[in-house]
Amino acid sequence: MKTLGILGGVGPQTTSKVYLSVIKMIREAGGEKYPPIAIYNLPFPFAVEHEAIIQGISAEKMIPYLVDGAKILEKSGADFGILPCNTLHKFMPEIRKAVKLPFLSILEETASVLKDKNVKKVGILATETTIKSKIYENASKSNGIDILYPSETEQNIVNNMIVELLNGKETSFQKEKLTAICAALHERRAEIILLACTDLQLVASEIKTPVPVVDTTEILINASVREMTK
Repeated sequence: MKTLGILGGVGPQTTSKVYLSVIKMIREAGGEKYPPIAIYNLPFPFAVEHEAIIQGISAEKMIPYLVDGAKILEKSGADFGILPCNTLHKFMPEIRKAVKLPFLSILEETASVLKDKNVKKVGILATETTIKSKIYENASKSNGIDILYPSETEQNIVNNMIVELLNGKETSFQKEKLTAICAALHERRAEIILLACTDLQLVASEIKTPVPVVDTTEILINASVREMTK
């Protein structure tokens, strides 16, 4: 079995979910031992993380941390790596250029899943930086998929929610607001809702929407297990 390398810490809850989910899937598939996994927790200063992830500014400050982390995973003996953070995938080219260690892309894996589902309009819930950089739009347009974005007011609600989740705060109010935003995107003919922020999956299970919700974290987990076991 191949060794998975995880660039973790953005945020810690998501890193732990990926780790535990991979182990669970391997065991349920009949694995006879625990899978080999290396995790490097990226030591981002909290102020830099908030600027890059939430405010959508100075994100380039995170590149040295990402590159150093990828090099550490490479030296650890990992066979491939993942970055469980949608926002920082805008720097995947820099990561891939810095190391020989192959990295799966949550953008590429999600675009493949959307193509298989044959959807044409997708509502997206993500950080301010992910929205501004249009990384999902760029990854999906070759497949004829339109990305529908929340309104400015709705996006501000999502931004505040992500900050709360990063700080370990979960409330019923978050789920109600997220449900309302999903309904608004559906009214604009979104065929599915894409959870394109790995922290939002922490409340995704209780969202009630008239259309399916596709969690990019789950897509990345499934792709990781596929690569480990093929």
